[in-house]
Amino acid sequence: MEGYKRENLITAVDQLGKSSVGREFLLWLLNEAEVFTADFPQNEKRTTWQAGRRALGLQVLELCARAGNLGTVLIAEAMYEKSSNVTELEAKEEDND
Repeated sequence: MEGYKRENLITAVDQLGKSSVGREFLLWLLNEAEVFTADFPQNEKRTTWQAGRRALGLQVLELCARAGNLGTVLIAEAMYEKSSNVTELEAKEEDND
């Protein structure tokens, strides 16, 4: 990636990290890229597709780090995971009642 393009992308990611909507977008993008998940290969084509998807997500994650808002994004991911786990536990408790 050319230097000036990288700097523009870092600036864009920095701006996204300053708003809750921007952070939500970054988190969505990283989750869609499956950066925070581990998956077992199903077949060669799917593995290749997932590798490309994850590579793009890791580039976004690197831009977040260079923009100085990686911590904010990771905290948002942890909060998202925690709320997802709580929702799953609540659903299981309702099923048991």
